[in-house]
Amino acid sequence: MLGKLFKYDMRALSRTLVPLHAAVLALVAMGCAAGFAGYAIGEDAALSDAGALLAALALATLFCLLALFASTVATFVLVLSRFYRNLFTDEGYLTLTLPVTANQVMLSKTLAGLLWVFMNVAVVGVGAALVSLATFGFAGTTVEDTLPYWMLSVSGGGFFGTLFGIGGWGSVVLGLVGTACQLVFGVLLAYLSLVLGARMAQRHKVAAGIGMYLLISWVIGLVGSVVGVAASAAAFSAGSPSIDYEAFSLFLRVAGCALTAGMSVACYALCVNLLKKAELA
Repeated sequence: MLGKLFKYDMRALSRTLVPLHAAVLALVAMGCAAGFAGYAIGEDAALSDAGALLAALALATLFCLLALFASTVATFVLVLSRFYRNLFTDEGYLTLTLPVTANQVMLSKTLAGLLWVFMNVAVVGVGAALVSLATFGFAGTTVEDTLPYWMLSVSGGGFFGTLFGIGGWGSVVLGLVGTACQLVFGVLLAYLSLVLGARMAQRHKVAAGIGMYLLISWVIGLVGSVVGVAASAAAFSAGSPSIDYEAFSLFLRVAGCALTAGMSVACYALCVNLLKKAELA
């Protein structure tokens, strides 16, 4: 039965997300064309008075990149919209009376939602890399010069130059792992917030869910900041032995990923528990 639920959720999401990603691919093509045209004009010495054209092409390339990243937000919103409509509108009566468990319902929506979110991030990442390469004329540059590489390297703590013996890609690996953990947690926290909002509010349930999401995120961020500052202060206090800064930073990032994974499991378990109560109501 889980397979049928998953197929149904994927089909429902695909009705809106397939056209969205077709538009994303069109944006990638437009961005590559604008970036490559700007590179070609800039390299052509005969076109000495092409400042306005170069500016227009640069703006077009920037617009395509911004639109690519905006599609990730759109995908996230559409996944959440599907989750809410299928459980807490008129569709919810049918969903919660099917001969399936709350865990199967939640697992199906989690797998379908995360699959589309990860596909979007992969498409956007590859697309942004292609647009970045196009601005260099697809020559004399490598993936390490692209925007996605830089973003992942920074998120992974770009100073891990020798991590795993693979040079700067060590930071990218950490960035990928951290990003994956954050995506899973983000989706499950949003699911939990919508479930709590629907359970707690009689009216304006979506607004209540958004409020819960902001509140929980703020509390988690505050607690994380306090714990991080306390751990850093303890590690670098005068009485502590000398430690390797890179090793300590790596430890914090790995611990952060583990904590994020644990919170994701907690969000999932709470959602299942609340949905079981909704079935009994």
